[in-house]
Amino acid sequence: MAKKAETKSLLRTKSRGSIRSMFDEVAPTYDFLNHLLSLGIDNYWRAKTADKAKQLLGKNTSPKILDVATGTGDLAASMAKITGAKVTALDLSPEMLIIAKKKYPHITFHEGYAEKLPFGNASYDLVSAGFGVRNFENLDAGMREFHRVLRPGGHALIIEPMIPRNAVMKSLYLIYFKKVLPKIAALFSKSSFAYDYLPNSVEQFPQTEAFIAILKKSGFKSAEYFPMTFETSILYLAKK
Repeated sequence: MAKKAETKSLLRTKSRGSIRSMFDEVAPTYDFLNHLLSLGIDNYWRAKTADKAKQLLGKNTSPKILDVATGTGDLAASMAKITGAKVTALDLSPEMLIIAKKKYPHITFHEGYAEKLPFGNASYDLVSAGFGVRNFENLDAGMREFHRVLRPGGHALIIEPMIPRNAVMKSLYLIYFKKVLPKIAALFSKSSFAYDYLPNSVEQFPQTEAFIAILKKSGFKSAEYFPMTFETSILYLAKK
């Protein structure tokens, strides 16, 4: 009962301090559980996003890329494989960043949060975010910051979990996501709360056209989305 009340409170407020504490707590098992609970498909989603970034960057031989809500740095590392790319990554969890820096010493990591990015206007060719945007304390402010730090013509690429629109797939997905996943996570993580929060945060997040509207409201002149893997994940693409 206490866990449910805590989840509802965090979903309602999206307190930056509480989100930071939650991710600090799950940091030691974060990578292992990500791969286990997604059956390893999370690596494919990141690779597809990096491929899309490469297409968008075209003939840019030294693109500057910012990865926000980087966690332990896996999406930033995928972006760093793009020839000539200079990748900077940011996260609000110091414990996540300790792991990220050990894994990827060639990437520049910063502690900070999306609503007040510590970078100048028009500093980056591309901004990416993998599975972290729904945790922003203020989603609109975060998207405005993405737009601000992008150069004219630059792109934002955002991956989020998706609730399938097909009724049968949706039912199966929610059973796994809300009943099975938290129990598996509890076997390996001290923070069963985090994996109770996860499916609820996905349900609450604006999906497809609703998020496209937020991107356009934030200043992006165009935006589209690409569902992946039976609509269990979704890639949003926005252009400044």
